[in-house]
Amino acid sequence: MKHLTKRLICLLMALTLLFGLSIPALAAPASQIPVYVDGEVAANAASIVENGVTYVSLYSTTLVLRPGSGLRADGAMEGSDFVLTAWPGQAYLMCNGRYLYVPGLVRSHPETGETLVPVRTLAKALGAEVEWKDGAIYLTTGGAALESGDTFYNADDLDLIARVVQHESGNQPLAGKIGVANVILNRVKFSQFPNTVRGVLFQKNQFTGATNATPKAEAIIAAKLAMEGANTVGNACWFNGVGKAFWASRNKSLIVTIGGHSFYG
Repeated sequence: MKHLTKRLICLLMALTLLFGLSIPALAAPASQIPVYVDGEVAANAASIVENGVTYVSLYSTTLVLRPGSGLRADGAMEGSDFVLTAWPGQAYLMCNGRYLYVPGLVRSHPETGETLVPVRTLAKALGAEVEWKDGAIYLTTGGAALESGDTFYNADDLDLIARVVQHESGNQPLAGKIGVANVILNRVKFSQFPNTVRGVLFQKNQFTGATNATPKAEAIIAAKLAMEGANTVGNACWFNGVGKAFWASRNKSLIVTIGGHSFYG
C-alpha cells in the first residue's frame, strides 16, 4: 500500500508539473509581425495577429506614417490633415468625423497595453497602402487622410437612416443597428425598390412612421458605419422580430439573426 501511495503521489506531482509548464505556452502573446514604412523598419510599431487580422499600434504607427503628428490631451492623434481616435472595446475607428468599422473591436496589446487597430483600417484612414510580403507588413505613405465626414456623408440620407435605425433597432446591439441600415442601403441598390434612400423609406407600407424617431448617438454611428460600407447582414432586404412570421420569412432565405431581429434576402 505504501508503494502504491508513493507512486500515486509521484504521478500527481508529474501531472502537476506537466500542466504547470504548459500554462505559459497556452497564454503566450500573439505573434509579432515586422512593420516597414516606406521601406524602413518601424521599430516601435507593435503588431499582433488575432483571428487572422493584423493589428498595429495606433499611436506608434501613426507617428511613423505621419511624422509631426502627435497625441492630444483628449487622447486623439492629430496631424496636419487628420484627427484620429480609437478606444479599446469599440467597434470602430474615427477619423475626421468618419467612422470605420472594426468587427473584432479595437484591442489592447497583451503586454504593453497600447491601443491596437487593424492595419488596413488605419491605412485607409491615413491614405497609406498596405502590402504583406515575406512575413512582414509594408506600408507606403503619400495619400491623403480621409475626407471630412461633413462633406462625405449625404446629410439628408444620414438623418433619415439614423431615424429609422433608432425606431426599428434602438434597443439592439450595434451590429443589429448596422444591419437595419444595411437593409435600407441594399434596397437602394436593387431595381425592385426605389433607387434613393428617401424613396425606399417612404415607399408605401414599408417604414411607415419610422422617420419620426429622434436618433441617439449609436443610431447615428451605425448609419455612418453602413454608409462607409460596414455590412453585418449581407444582401438582406427585409427584417423582422425573431420568430415572427411575415412575407419575407415565408418567401425569402434567412441570412442571419442578430439580437432580436432576423434578416432575410
